[in-house]
Amino acid sequence: MITRRGEEALSRAEVIFYDHWVDRRYLRKFQAEKIYVGKQKGKHGRPQDEINELLYQAARDGKCIVRLKGGDPFIFGRGGEEQEYLEARSIRVVVIPGVTAALAAAACAGIPLTHRGVSSSVAFCAGHPTDKIQTPCVDTIVYYMAGSNAMEIMDRLIRNGWDKETPVAFISNATLPMEKIRISTLEKEIGKQKRVQTPLIMIVGKTVGMAKEPEKEE
Repeated sequence: MITRRGEEALSRAEVIFYDHWVDRRYLRKFQAEKIYVGKQKGKHGRPQDEINELLYQAARDGKCIVRLKGGDPFIFGRGGEEQEYLEARSIRVVVIPGVTAALAAAACAGIPLTHRGVSSSVAFCAGHPTDKIQTPCVDTIVYYMAGSNAMEIMDRLIRNGWDKETPVAFISNATLPMEKIRISTLEKEIGKQKRVQTPLIMIVGKTVGMAKEPEKEE
Protein backbone atom coordinates (compact mmCIF):
# COMPACT_ATOMS: atom_id res chain seq x y z
CA MET A 1 0.00 0.00 0.00
CA ILE A 2 3.01 2.33 -0.25
CA THR A 3 2.32 5.55 -2.14
CA ARG A 4 4.35 6.63 -5.17
CA ARG A 5 5.72 9.60 -3.27
CA GLY A 6 6.71 7.35 -0.38
CA GLU A 7 8.55 4.98 -2.70
CA GLU A 8 10.37 7.87 -4.37
CA ALA A 9 11.58 9.01 -0.96
CA LEU A 10 12.78 5.50 -0.12
CA SER A 11 14.74 5.33 -3.38
CA ARG A 12 16.63 8.51 -2.42
CA ALA A 13 17.21 7.61 1.21
CA GLU A 14 20.62 6.88 2.69
CA VAL A 15 19.12 5.52 5.93
CA ILE A 16 15.68 3.96 6.47
CA PHE A 17 14.30 3.61 9.98
CA TYR A 18 11.38 1.19 9.75
CA ASP A 19 8.57 -0.15 11.94
CA HIS A 20 7.63 -3.71 12.88
CA TRP A 21 4.84 -4.22 10.36
CA VAL A 22 6.91 -3.06 7.39
CA ASP A 23 7.71 -5.95 5.04
CA ARG A 24 11.48 -6.43 5.19
CA ARG A 25 11.48 -8.19 1.81
CA TYR A 26 10.12 -5.03 0.21
CA LEU A 27 12.98 -2.98 1.64
CA ARG A 28 15.63 -5.13 -0.05
CA LYS A 29 15.18 -3.23 -3.32
CA PHE A 30 16.51 -0.04 -1.73
CA GLN A 31 20.23 0.61 -1.27
CA ALA A 32 19.90 2.56 1.97
CA GLU A 33 21.08 1.34 5.36
CA LYS A 34 18.09 -0.20 7.17
CA ILE A 35 17.61 0.22 10.90
CA TYR A 36 14.77 -1.55 12.72
CA VAL A 37 13.00 0.56 15.34
CA GLY A 38 9.75 -1.39 15.50
CA LYS A 39 7.43 -1.91 18.44
CA GLN A 40 4.90 -4.55 19.38
CA LYS A 41 2.66 -4.54 22.41
CA GLY A 42 4.89 -5.35 25.35
CA LYS A 43 7.96 -5.58 23.09
CA HIS A 44 9.61 -2.24 22.56
CA GLY A 45 13.09 -2.92 21.21
CA ARG A 46 14.04 0.73 21.63
CA PRO A 47 12.38 3.37 23.81
CA GLN A 48 10.89 6.32 21.95
CA ASP A 49 13.49 8.75 23.31
CA GLU A 50 16.23 6.60 21.79
CA ILE A 51 14.46 6.44 18.43
CA ASN A 52 14.11 10.23 18.42
CA GLU A 53 17.82 10.63 19.08
CA LEU A 54 18.80 8.09 16.40
CA LEU A 55 16.81 10.06 13.83
CA TYR A 56 18.43 13.28 14.96
CA GLN A 57 21.98 11.94 14.87
CA ALA A 58 21.54 10.53 11.36
CA ALA A 59 20.05 13.79 10.09
CA ARG A 60 22.70 15.89 11.84
CA ASP A 61 25.35 13.88 9.99
CA GLY A 62 23.85 15.20 6.76
CA LYS A 63 22.24 11.95 5.66
CA CYS A 64 18.97 11.76 3.81
CA ILE A 65 16.78 9.64 6.05
CA VAL A 66 13.30 8.14 5.82
CA ARG A 67 11.28 7.21 8.88
CA LEU A 68 8.96 4.54 7.46
CA LYS A 69 5.78 3.99 9.43
CA GLY A 70 3.42 1.02 9.13
CA GLY A 71 0.54 3.22 7.93
CA ASP A 72 -0.11 6.93 8.25
CA PRO A 73 2.59 8.58 10.40
CA PHE A 74 0.09 10.68 12.35
CA ILE A 75 -2.53 8.07 13.28
CA PHE A 76 -1.67 6.06 16.40
CA GLY A 77 2.02 6.37 15.65
CA ARG A 78 4.70 8.57 17.13
CA GLY A 79 5.08 10.69 14.01
CA GLY A 80 4.10 13.89 15.77
CA GLU A 81 6.52 13.32 18.63
CA GLU A 82 9.38 12.56 16.25
CA GLN A 83 8.64 15.60 14.11
CA GLU A 84 8.51 17.82 17.18
CA TYR A 85 11.82 16.45 18.47
CA LEU A 86 13.63 17.00 15.17
CA GLU A 87 12.23 20.43 14.39
CA ALA A 88 13.14 21.62 17.88
CA ARG A 89 16.72 20.80 16.85
CA SER A 90 16.49 22.64 13.51
CA ILE A 91 16.10 19.50 11.40
CA ARG A 92 13.81 19.97 8.40
CA VAL A 93 11.05 17.37 8.28
CA VAL A 94 8.84 16.54 5.28
CA VAL A 95 5.81 14.42 6.10
CA ILE A 96 4.51 12.10 3.38
CA PRO A 97 0.99 10.86 4.16
CA GLY A 98 0.50 7.11 4.20
CA VAL A 99 -2.48 4.82 3.75
CA THR A 100 -4.01 4.55 7.17
CA ALA A 101 -4.88 1.05 8.36
CA ALA A 102 -8.51 1.92 9.12
CA LEU A 103 -9.24 3.04 5.57
CA ALA A 104 -7.30 0.21 3.97
CA ALA A 105 -8.85 -2.52 6.13
CA ALA A 106 -12.38 -1.22 5.65
CA ALA A 107 -12.05 -0.80 1.89
CA CYS A 108 -10.54 -4.24 1.36
CA ALA A 109 -13.38 -5.77 3.38
CA GLY A 110 -16.00 -3.83 1.42
CA ILE A 111 -17.08 -1.85 4.49
CA PRO A 112 -17.91 1.84 3.92
CA LEU A 113 -17.04 3.74 7.08
CA THR A 114 -19.68 6.29 6.14
CA HIS A 115 -22.73 5.66 3.98
CA ARG A 116 -25.68 7.87 3.11
CA GLY A 117 -28.61 7.16 5.38
CA VAL A 118 -26.60 4.73 7.55
CA SER A 119 -23.44 6.37 8.89
CA SER A 120 -22.50 10.03 8.79
CA SER A 121 -19.80 9.94 11.47
CA VAL A 122 -16.79 7.78 12.22
CA ALA A 123 -14.20 7.72 15.03
CA PHE A 124 -10.75 6.15 15.21
CA CYS A 125 -9.92 4.83 18.69
CA ALA A 126 -7.08 2.91 20.28
CA GLY A 127 -7.95 -0.56 21.59
CA HIS A 128 -5.60 -0.28 24.55
CA PRO A 129 -4.78 0.32 27.33
CA THR A 130 -7.96 -1.05 28.89
CA ASP A 131 -8.60 1.96 31.13
CA LYS A 132 -8.38 4.34 28.15
CA ILE A 133 -10.82 2.56 25.81
CA GLN A 134 -13.42 5.00 24.49
CA THR A 135 -16.93 4.47 23.07
CA PRO A 136 -17.72 7.79 21.37
CA CYS A 137 -21.24 8.67 20.23
CA VAL A 138 -20.78 8.12 16.48
CA ASP A 139 -22.23 5.80 13.84
CA THR A 140 -19.05 3.81 13.16
CA ILE A 141 -16.03 3.16 15.38
CA VAL A 142 -12.71 1.76 14.21
CA TYR A 143 -10.49 0.34 16.94
CA TYR A 144 -6.77 0.01 16.26
CA MET A 145 -4.66 -2.55 18.13
CA ALA A 146 -7.78 -4.25 19.49
CA GLY A 147 -6.56 -7.84 19.64
CA SER A 148 -5.97 -8.24 23.35
CA ASN A 149 -8.99 -6.21 24.48
CA ALA A 150 -11.67 -7.13 21.93
CA MET A 151 -13.99 -8.63 24.55
CA GLU A 152 -13.59 -5.67 26.90
CA ILE A 153 -14.30 -3.25 24.04
CA MET A 154 -17.52 -5.03 23.06
CA ASP A 155 -18.68 -5.35 26.65
CA ARG A 156 -18.10 -1.65 27.19
CA LEU A 157 -20.00 -0.75 24.01
CA ILE A 158 -23.05 -2.72 25.17
CA ARG A 159 -22.87 -1.24 28.67
CA ASN A 160 -22.76 2.21 27.09
CA GLY A 161 -25.93 1.66 25.09
CA TRP A 162 -24.90 0.10 21.80
CA ASP A 163 -27.43 -2.36 20.37
CA LYS A 164 -26.34 -5.98 20.89
CA GLU A 165 -27.23 -6.70 17.25
CA THR A 166 -24.68 -4.15 15.98
CA PRO A 167 -22.40 -5.77 13.40
CA VAL A 168 -18.68 -6.01 14.16
CA ALA A 169 -15.78 -6.89 11.87
CA PHE A 170 -12.43 -8.34 12.92
CA ILE A 171 -9.78 -7.76 10.25
CA SER A 172 -6.27 -9.07 10.78
CA ASN A 173 -3.27 -8.53 8.47
CA ALA A 174 -5.33 -6.09 6.41
CA THR A 175 -4.37 -5.78 2.71
CA LEU A 176 -1.83 -8.62 2.97
CA PRO A 177 -2.07 -12.10 1.37
CA MET A 178 -2.78 -13.61 4.82
CA GLU A 179 -5.63 -11.18 5.53
CA LYS A 180 -8.51 -12.63 7.57
CA ILE A 181 -11.95 -11.07 7.87
CA ARG A 182 -14.60 -12.23 10.31
CA ILE A 183 -18.04 -10.64 10.56
CA SER A 184 -20.27 -11.10 13.59
CA THR A 185 -22.38 -9.06 16.04
CA LEU A 186 -21.66 -7.77 19.53
CA GLU A 187 -24.14 -10.21 21.05
CA LYS A 188 -22.66 -13.26 19.31
CA GLU A 189 -19.14 -12.40 20.40
CA ILE A 190 -19.68 -11.51 24.06
CA GLY A 191 -18.43 -14.29 26.29
CA LYS A 192 -16.46 -16.05 23.59
CA GLN A 193 -12.75 -16.53 24.02
CA LYS A 194 -12.02 -16.83 20.32
CA ARG A 195 -8.37 -16.36 19.42
CA VAL A 196 -7.79 -13.21 17.41
CA GLN A 197 -4.88 -12.76 15.05
CA THR A 198 -2.85 -9.58 15.19
CA PRO A 199 -2.39 -6.93 13.93
CA LEU A 200 -6.13 -6.40 14.30
CA ILE A 201 -8.51 -3.69 13.16
CA MET A 202 -11.98 -3.91 14.70
CA ILE A 203 -14.88 -2.05 13.05
CA VAL A 204 -18.22 -1.58 14.81
CA GLY A 205 -21.36 -0.16 13.23
CA LYS A 206 -24.25 -0.81 10.87
CA THR A 207 -22.14 -0.39 7.74
CA VAL A 208 -20.23 -3.54 8.70
CA GLY A 209 -23.33 -5.38 7.51
CA MET A 210 -22.43 -4.26 3.98
CA ALA A 211 -19.13 -6.16 4.02
CA LYS A 212 -18.23 -8.53 1.25
CA GLU A 213 -18.64 -12.21 1.99
CA PRO A 214 -15.71 -13.20 4.27
CA GLU A 215 -13.79 -16.43 4.04
CA LYS A 216 -15.51 -19.27 5.86
CA GLU A 217 -13.75 -20.43 8.99
CA GLU A 218 -12.55 -24.02 9.11
